[in-house]
Amino acid sequence: MFGGEVTAFTSEIEKARAEAMERMRAKALALGANGIVGVDLETSDLGLGAGIVIISATGTAVILEP
Repeated sequence: MFGGEVTAFTSEIEKARAEAMERMRAKALALGANGIVGVDLETSDLGLGAGIVIISATGTAVILEP
């Protein structure tokens, strides 16, 4: 059979996703926020044939309760 999961690639994608989320959280904390709403995770392939994938995490930093 052909295909299947490439576990090394999956592991790296999971690490990149966690790092993107942590960077978003750190940025929100630096702005004085204590929450993030409307979180969006996006994955993009640069399409250069080099297997480069970009993961971004965006959201709106908010102060839920002072």
